[in-house]
Amino acid sequence: MEAEMKKRHPSETRPGDQNGEEENRQRDLYDTGDIQEKMKKVDVKTSSPTSLLAKNSLILPTGVIGPSEQKAKTKTKTVSSASATGNPRNKTALAPGHSLMDWIRLGNSGVDLTGVGGIPRVVTLSELANHNKQTDAWIAIRGIVFNVTRYMDFHPGGVDELMRGVGKDATKLFENVHAWVNYQSILQKCVVGKLSRGSSSASSAAPVTEKSAAGANNCSSVTLGFSKSFAVPKVVEKNSDLPNVNLDWRQTSNSITLFYQAIRNYPGIYYQLQRLSDSKFIFRLTFEKHIVTHELELIADVEWPPTCKRNFDTMQVDFTFTKRTKDIWKSQGELRENTLSRGSVANKRTYKEYEVLNNTPICKLVNLLILRAKDSLELIPIGRHIEVKMNIMGMEVSRSYTPVPPCLHPEDMAPNYQPDCVCLMVKRYPNGALSPSITALQPGQTLIMSNGLGAFVIELFDRYPVIHMLAGGTGLTAMLGIIQRALARRSVALINLLNFNKDEDNMFYVSQLDKVSMEKKFKITHILSQAGDKWEGRRGVVSDVLLRELIGEYSLEGCIFICGPKGFMLSAKKCIQKLGWASYQIYEFDS
Repeated sequence: MEAEMKKRHPSETRPGDQNGEEENRQRDLYDTGDIQEKMKKVDVKTSSPTSLLAKNSLILPTGVIGPSEQKAKTKTKTVSSASATGNPRNKTALAPGHSLMDWIRLGNSGVDLTGVGGIPRVVTLSELANHNKQTDAWIAIRGIVFNVTRYMDFHPGGVDELMRGVGKDATKLFENVHAWVNYQSILQKCVVGKLSRGSSSASSAAPVTEKSAAGANNCSSVTLGFSKSFAVPKVVEKNSDLPNVNLDWRQTSNSITLFYQAIRNYPGIYYQLQRLSDSKFIFRLTFEKHIVTHELELIADVEWPPTCKRNFDTMQVDFTFTKRTKDIWKSQGELRENTLSRGSVANKRTYKEYEVLNNTPICKLVNLLILRAKDSLELIPIGRHIEVKMNIMGMEVSRSYTPVPPCLHPEDMAPNYQPDCVCLMVKRYPNGALSPSITALQPGQTLIMSNGLGAFVIELFDRYPVIHMLAGGTGLTAMLGIIQRALARRSVALINLLNFNKDEDNMFYVSQLDKVSMEKKFKITHILSQAGDKWEGRRGVVSDVLLRELIGEYSLEGCIFICGPKGFMLSAKKCIQKLGWASYQIYEFDS
């Protein structure tokens, strides 16, 4: 889904993207003389293939933080990731001729976008304050001043949102809303110069003090015997909220299976597994407030990748490795654990190169890509997203996509899929900045992708036996993981999917969904707004009458997930509220 997703569920708070390391980089900016070098310091190096592009698409300070998110941010002194992706964006429709590609062309046209002849200069706070009009707009972010006058009409968040930061140091505003955006690339032709910081501006560069906890870093090592679990003693008394999970094992002569105990007590765990050698691995578990890593060295070699089996009722995940040599091991190896406070590494983005194993059209406009990173396996939590980056006409461009399961029915397994793969469904927009390039990739070619991002926790909705879903267009991709999980859970009585599309050409994954609908507890209704004459299914758009018929009025037993274009989202929410559904029962993914 070439989109960002925005959550409006009031019950979650998550740490934001700020951390001490980032703040140190901000301070380093002001000790560097060369503007270009400073811009490199604030972001990833752009010279290597693995850091080709932007941290997100084409936005400067924009987006509105809802009341629940603002409350959470104040309470924790970190930014609440108030969405499944952690990206609180509020896009507006851009006028024709003001797309990303149009902005790239303008930047490459030779027009002076700096307004100062392209010669870097030192800008004082008082001078910056004078450029505070829509027709004369300068903005400072992390010590660099940009002229955003020409960018106003290209800003996806709209002119008013961008004007919030004009004429001042907007670093705090930028960090609070979307610190991940690669503004250096987007505004590389708009640099005015360096901001000269006085005492009055010191607050915008002051590092955020992370709440530290004694005993947050615990390291220990143990040699594991045949009859012992991979349990590492931990000191948790000083900080009782540290995750108390143990890596356990079982074996046959052919395989060894590793799994974690007491996982059910910790919703939303993000598993990452890295292969260092045929016998040495790193398990990384990201919890709400902490990250736990286990460095494991087995006594003999095993095959890669392991198979992964998930139990969606107990939440346990089994990683089963095939032994190179068939035997019963008398000891397993050595384990070392490191528990870190999440505050020091909150939402840190890492990027890997992924190889395309398969790229298959699944309808006229949507492709299914199977991607794999070398020696890496990630179980991205349901509803989270990854960031894909490519270089388009010399500009770093990125988009966020929701990983999808390899299949909903075993007969529809994605081609060439292995447990260490990531699957994406990407809709091709003819005038899109990124999707035409992604959907044209051939097997063997590579792209850059981030780790999983966002704060959506599906387990928070496990108390509801009835799940309703409203999917508009590619909003369906956010629903597929939820559907897969719900089908496997015994406590779910009904999964009700309303799949809205414009016409037959825009429908995708239809036969796979229809096959799964043979399951008694899964019901799907396809609804087209501009169907052709041969369409025999439902016609229409989101309306009070339609949702009253297909979802019904408020019920304690149900929850509702919504994802789709902005207009679809607004209409759906309005109709659902009229039916009496409570806000805590609704989760919106804004695409």
